[in-house]
Amino acid sequence: MIDPIRSLDDLAPGQSWDLGTLSLPLAEVVAFAARFDPQYFHLDAEAAKESLFGELVVSGLHTLSAVFGHLMGSGLIAGISIGGNQIDSKWPAPLRPDEPVAVRVEVQEIRPSRSGRPLGIAKLRYTARRVADGVLVLDAVGTHFLRR
Repeated sequence: MIDPIRSLDDLAPGQSWDLGTLSLPLAEVVAFAARFDPQYFHLDAEAAKESLFGELVVSGLHTLSAVFGHLMGSGLIAGISIGGNQIDSKWPAPLRPDEPVAVRVEVQEIRPSRSGRPLGIAKLRYTARRVADGVLVLDAVGTHFLRR
C-alpha cells in the first residue's frame, strides 16, 4: 500500500514510487481502439500482421490512459490533485494485449503557485516497462495542479 501524499510540499524532485503492474486484456484493447483509436493494428489481429508492428498492439492512448488511471487509483496524489493541463507522451516500443507492465512515477519538478493560492504545479514522469524484458513502452510527463 502506498502512503498518500498530503500536500505538494511533501514532494521533491527525484522522489519516485513503484506503483505495481497492470495489463490490458484483449477485449479491452479492442473496445478502446474501436471507440477512440480505430486503427487496424489495434482492432484486427489478422490485418495487424501487415502493419509496422506485425501483430495487434495496444493503442498508445490506451496505454497512457491506463497508466494515468493506475496512478490515480494508487491513491498517491488522488487526495491533492485538482487537475492538470499537459501530458507529453512517448511510446518507444509497442505493448501487446495481456502483457504486464510495471508502472513508476517520479517527481521531475515542483513549483508553488505565484498567485498566492494554496496550490502548486508538479511535473510527474510516468513510465511503463514490460515486465518480461524491461522495455519501456510509455514515457510521459504530466503537469499536475496539486493542493498545498
